[in-house]
Amino acid sequence: MNNRTIIIILLVCIAVVFVIAFSLGDHQPEEEVVSFEGLIQCLAANNIVIYGTNTCPACAQLINSLGGYQAVEPIYVECNQETEQCIQQMKTNYVPEIQVNGELYTGSRDPQDLAEQFGCQL
Repeated sequence: MNNRTIIIILLVCIAVVFVIAFSLGDHQPEEEVVSFEGLIQCLAANNIVIYGTNTCPACAQLINSLGGYQAVEPIYVECNQETEQCIQQMKTNYVPEIQVNGELYTGSRDPQDLAEQFGCQL
């Protein structure tokens, strides 16, 4: 084998390792997604509303910790689309804002803490 063949083989091996690593890194077990659905349903039953925008990094971090935008749909108001609702109902001018029964919630935003605070299963 010459040096060029060895380099090509090494590059192919490195590419395969990267493809495998990236495809496994984003996979969530199905049971974790189901538990987020249960958490979101429980939070909705406790009259929790999250106001945010899709351009806000802190909103994205909160929403992603709860399973993503599609998962939080029952409790999430996108202020870039529902501007009037946000203007009328938000207590602050800052997103993400969490309200419980129309009152500002200032507690922890961690999914585990939210579950414990409102008696939800995670």
